[in-house]
Amino acid sequence: MNETYAKECIVECIDNGKQVEAEVGRFEPLESLQVYMNTVKVNLKYNSKQSIYVGTQFGMDFVSEGPKLLGTYR
Repeated sequence: MNETYAKECIVECIDNGKQVEAEVGRFEPLESLQVYMNTVKVNLKYNSKQSIYVGTQFGMDFVSEGPKLLGTYR
């Protein structure tokens, strides 16, 4: 089964609590997520204990639930 995901996702900065809609670059479900926020690339790794993607850039911590699953097909 193949899955289709949204091309955007919500990313939150833990340091200041701000949320932004980011463009998804590469996405490997339950492994890694690469997003672009204002042309800045941020890599996040999946944290299975919390079921979220976590990453650090410019000394700030970011989290995301990842892009929404749009559908599955054969």
